[in-house]
Amino acid sequence: MTDHAPPENGGTFLCLPTRGQLLRALTLTQNTSAMAFTIFLVPHLASPIVAAFAGLDGAEKTMMIARDLYLPLEPILVYIPLTIHFFSSLSRRLLLSTSTSLPKSIRFPALPHQILAYPLALLLIPHIITHRLIPSSSAPPIRELSPSELGWEFVGYNLKSWGAWIAYLGLVGAGVWHALVGGMKVATWLKSLWRRPAKGFSSNVRSTNRTVYPEDKEKTSSDLTPRVIPKPRKLGLRGLIMVLLGVVSIGLARVTRDTGLVSGMMKKRYDAVFDATPWAKLYRLF
Repeated sequence: MTDHAPPENGGTFLCLPTRGQLLRALTLTQNTSAMAFTIFLVPHLASPIVAAFAGLDGAEKTMMIARDLYLPLEPILVYIPLTIHFFSSLSRRLLLSTSTSLPKSIRFPALPHQILAYPLALLLIPHIITHRLIPSSSAPPIRELSPSELGWEFVGYNLKSWGAWIAYLGLVGAGVWHALVGGMKVATWLKSLWRRPAKGFSSNVRSTNRTVYPEDKEKTSSDLTPRVIPKPRKLGLRGLIMVLLGVVSIGLARVTRDTGLVSGMMKKRYDAVFDATPWAKLYRLF
């Protein structure tokens, strides 16, 4: 038998993507999914801010307007981008952490917004389950709480517990910091795409005599070095988040005060939602 020689010039063969190509693909999905989710996040956060100035009624009206914008496309704007962002971020981190040639500051989370992503996920997943998935159950006594029934009264009733306060403010604080710093990274990434020269058609079919571009090689540590936020900007971010948390806290306090007494039937349905989750029982320990 004779050995099969490599194809002559012009020949092609299938090849697996390089580590650099995988990182670029994961960065693409990570950033684009984050941009899609922002379309939902901004109007969703408007309600507790408005509540600080207009109370429960203002929060309800703002929420209804926001729901008109995103509810018809909720899977596309919320669940799909969030899932893609979550798994592409984890995959990218796994790929970096297994690159032993890179320094630890790149392989593992080192910046605050990277570290906050993990507790943020632990707060966000229960929030979605408690506020969206369980209330849609048709089992009694929940019986599919409609959007009009699942409003800020539901939040105000939950805020009778200090555990809920910790969860809501932790979610807002971690979420806003992660979103703002991540947004700056996405903006930098978009600028780099705009400045990058086009190299023509690329595919998974590689020519044996093709030109190897620097981007096709595994990224070096200098390429992946985290961008340090300047101190004045970092102080501004911290100040903005503290102000936002203060405004949201006032909004939640006004919602709690305006909620008042809940009817016996709605109380039973609300309790059924919270009792279906182990973390809601933890809230009541506070």
